[in-house]
Amino acid sequence: MKKGPGIRLKIAFWFTILLMLVVSLSFLAILLTSRMVLKSVNRDYLISAVEKNAGMIWFSQTPRNTEDNFYIPYEEGYLEIDNNFLDAMGGVFAALYDQDGTLLYGENPLARQTVSQPFQDTRIWHTQGKNESFILYDRIIRLDLPRPLWLRGMVSETQSLAPLTTITRLSLLMLPLLVLLAVLLIHFILDRMLAPLKNVEETAREISEGRDLDRRIEGIRSRDEVGQLAHTFNQMMDQLEESFERERRFTSDASHELRTPTSVILAQTEYTLEKERSAAEYKEALEVVEKQGRRMSRLIGDMLDYSRMDLSADRYPMEDLDFSALVEETAGALKPVGASRVRYQVAVEEGIHIEGNAGLLSRLLQNLVSNAYRYGKEDGVIQVALQRQEGGCRLSVRDDGPGIPPEEQERIFERFYRSDASRSAQGTGLGLSLVKKIAELHGAEVQLESKTGQGSCLMVFFKNKESLI
Repeated sequence: MKKGPGIRLKIAFWFTILLMLVVSLSFLAILLTSRMVLKSVNRDYLISAVEKNAGMIWFSQTPRNTEDNFYIPYEEGYLEIDNNFLDAMGGVFAALYDQDGTLLYGENPLARQTVSQPFQDTRIWHTQGKNESFILYDRIIRLDLPRPLWLRGMVSETQSLAPLTTITRLSLLMLPLLVLLAVLLIHFILDRMLAPLKNVEETAREISEGRDLDRRIEGIRSRDEVGQLAHTFNQMMDQLEESFERERRFTSDASHELRTPTSVILAQTEYTLEKERSAAEYKEALEVVEKQGRRMSRLIGDMLDYSRMDLSADRYPMEDLDFSALVEETAGALKPVGASRVRYQVAVEEGIHIEGNAGLLSRLLQNLVSNAYRYGKEDGVIQVALQRQEGGCRLSVRDDGPGIPPEEQERIFERFYRSDASRSAQGTGLGLSLVKKIAELHGAEVQLESKTGQGSCLMVFFKNKESLI
């Protein structure tokens, strides 16, 4: 498969896009907010300066003998202007006019542009200068005169926003550098963060290319998602390796088991066909072939059943079963299996129901009874019992044979394993493996109790899914 862009490149790309978007929106929000704040501060400063100057103008008939104020002849007296009057301070200009628009005192850099603008008390308005915009504020001054005076203040809006403009230009120059630095940083961080994923990818590729199922992901100690992924991957490989090994053994064992009857059939037919035989000899040869053929048929049937349950357990639907009736019926049908001298006893507690598959459970009991027959005494006792127990029910099959040695008890559920204690070679070696598999499909547990010389008891405990009545 063609290799596409790596996850690191994708993350870095989208992170860069997101970073640029967030930074741009944040910068725009800050710029607009700052602009609004500066305009508001500039306007408030203008109003404050004009209002302050308005309180520094008086009218008097004669000038007072003081050097602190300015005196301007006006009407039949004098306009007295405090020495603290600010006609140009902090970018704010103030000019005193009479009703006709004649400049009496102060400074107005926009005299020509604003000469035609009528005065209006407390009005704030804007006008455009040569290279900058201004905010203007008019304030009426009512003195002991026939006509009022007007105080017009103005401040450059362009100059007040000049620092913000400078900051904006610098920010626009620095923004690409900051984004580049952030991209390099995220690449460095992603290299460190995604290194474990690279380890996972390399290990998986080496396993795929070399089919080395012994390889595992090592060196990842973190408990984050990457560490969990590595742990899960190793668990999966353990299960796959175990599954492949199990299937390898199954194939090897199946080949070995099928080789014996096949060899017997071939040897018998070759020997019989070497020369003319009597009818009795032909019959004896056919009986041998039939016996081995039946053994192969049972073996193949058990192998198919085991494979079906291993691969598609859902093909066996579960339903509410009268387990007591099923065990009685199945156990009763198995009585002829035993030799004539084997005492066969069945004890079933009535009214036990479980959720299960009738066909599989019948097969489970058949295998247990057949196993008891093979390992029991010729004149012994086989006991089949079903009874309630706390939280479920227990199905048990007991024989009084020689028992199973401790070293073999762990292996009896392995496929194709047959104990030396068996007095019959009719088994396929899959009987108890099928019992365990069927029990697992029903959420049940299989246990073995056996002592040398005292027989064996195989028990199946059905838990959690049964419904007892």
